[in-house]
Amino acid sequence: MVSLEINGKRYEVDVSSDVPLLGVIREHLKLTGTKFGCGIGMCAACTVHVNGQAQRSCLLAAGDAQGKKITTIEGIPADHPVKRAWVEEQVPQCGYCQQVR
Repeated sequence: MVSLEINGKRYEVDVSSDVPLLGVIREHLKLTGTKFGCGIGMCAACTVHVNGQAQRSCLLAAGDAQGKKITTIEGIPADHPVKRAWVEEQVPQCGYCQQVR
């Protein structure tokens, strides 16, 4: 059992602690805004914030995310400047063009 705080809500998920956080978010919690892209942390489609820092959820084990505050795209307010810009510019939300290099 893994306990996670995502978008301010507590979840108890019956998965092994070594399952990638991405799978828990998408498959178990049905928060599908976080996308699967490459599976090796290069494309940034699976990026979430963990304690305010961008992390690739395909590389982070769910057990390592316990006790941390996780924010997905669903947890970002609609009036956030980045979300507004995505809508205005009709940007696909894969993350590739916005990752920091």
